[in-house]
Amino acid sequence: MPNRAIEIHDSTLDSISILNGEAVLHFSSVYIHQSAGKPGTDAGTGWVQKALLRIRQGVIKGSFSEFPRDLLDGHLKLGVLLLSNEIPIPLNYTGDVELRLESWGEIVVVTGASAELDLIGEPEYVEEFRPDRNS
Repeated sequence: MPNRAIEIHDSTLDSISILNGEAVLHFSSVYIHQSAGKPGTDAGTGWVQKALLRIRQGVIKGSFSEFPRDLLDGHLKLGVLLLSNEIPIPLNYTGDVELRLESWGEIVVVTGASAELDLIGEPEYVEEFRPDRNS
């Protein structure tokens, strides 16, 4: 099975809320890079799909002034592992979590005790990704 990861900077966040102690982030579109090598670095294919990310015992710092929001940068920290502009697929992690999302000068940071990602619907093919052409 190919390796897959979400690239934060090409994704769109529709909403973020706290529900029963969970931070719930709904993405109308996440850009997924799929590769036999390292997603986001090695050649592969690009796809888009809807996604839901839940962070248990979530605390949200900061806010976006409006939604939907095209994301420009960010990182995900799982324990001591820092993933720049990347959310791994699959994701079902228990431990300290920090998600930082940036968009047009506004920053939202979500922290919590676990993270779980659900992809919704079927992925749609977008493009071939070759690092020498897409950098």
